[in-house]
Amino acid sequence: MGFRRKLHVAALWLAVALLALSLSAAGASSVTVVLENDTFVHPTKAATLAGFFAELNLSLPAEYISEQRLALSAPPPGTLRLPRLAVARVSELESIPSPLSYRLLPTQKDARIEVESPGVPGQKRNTATYFYLSGELVGERRHSEVVRQPKPRVILLYRMVGREYTPSVEEILRLRRLASREWKPPLRYKRKLTMEATAYEPGPHSNGPWATGYTSSGLKAGYGVVAVDPKVIPLGTRLYIEGYGYALAGDVGGAIKGNRIDLCYATVEECYQFGRRDVVVYVLD
Repeated sequence: MGFRRKLHVAALWLAVALLALSLSAAGASSVTVVLENDTFVHPTKAATLAGFFAELNLSLPAEYISEQRLALSAPPPGTLRLPRLAVARVSELESIPSPLSYRLLPTQKDARIEVESPGVPGQKRNTATYFYLSGELVGERRHSEVVRQPKPRVILLYRMVGREYTPSVEEILRLRRLASREWKPPLRYKRKLTMEATAYEPGPHSNGPWATGYTSSGLKAGYGVVAVDPKVIPLGTRLYIEGYGYALAGDVGGAIKGNRIDLCYATVEECYQFGRRDVVVYVLD
């Protein structure tokens, strides 16, 4: 009995699998439509011919359906011939305007407006399909698809802040190079040091083949994050470095001991260009 029961269960599961496969195949079928002036293949999920006509947004007269012996309740055939039915297609490209985006930024220079990115318009293709039976319109379908996404037009709004203003840690990490271009040396600071400076970049050239792109403090390496000796400058300290800008002490290095500082740049070329030099460092925190 146990063996027969297993055979019965196996047969039941096989039947279920075949039914699922059949339904899946039915859901992914296609119909070749032969018209008076065109032949096209249309993928369909319709279970009946009436549903297939609904997908095409096609309304055929009852007399035509009777004349062609079309069984609306039956599944759509693999090939469907519709004599005297013609199709016309119209396609056009439409421009999608670039969205407008604003960024509000502080500056110790003049307040102003700049265009960071002019934007690129997108493009959309609009397609219309018209069905005519003996010259009479019996169906119409419209379809739109984006062929190129628009890129936003970015406007920078610089608001003027006073000389006593210094960026926060979040602003230093967010603005990076902007902090050196738009802000002057701070009026108030704790210490002013002259330090020997070198340069590094986040990749394997400076940090070896196992470089992760993150500093020892967990920050993402990049312009504005510098390596220091924590005994001289504690990690997390905000700094202003002449010729470099505002920065954050966020990393350490085996060779960065005592009165040395290592400035992060984006590329190896920038590091070579910087070389080794003395810099004035303002300690803010």
